[in-house]
Amino acid sequence: MRQYYILTLDPRASEVFNFIREHALTIEVHLNRTRFWVPDGIELTEFILRFGDVCAPVDPQENRATGRRDA
Repeated sequence: MRQYYILTLDPRASEVFNFIREHALTIEVHLNRTRFWVPDGIELTEFILRFGDVCAPVDPQENRATGRRDA
């Protein structure tokens, strides 16, 4: 599974939220963004084609407290 996020104020957030609901994805809601996990396969392909320009992947090596990559 790959982890992505969408900023709450993004104009296309409602489209992404509909995709999340339709595919019953796991989510974590935060004040300014929503993180979610997309499984590999057809769902990931569809997701990237539709929303790759508005949803950023979460770097698994990034320290979320500092915003820096761990070595």
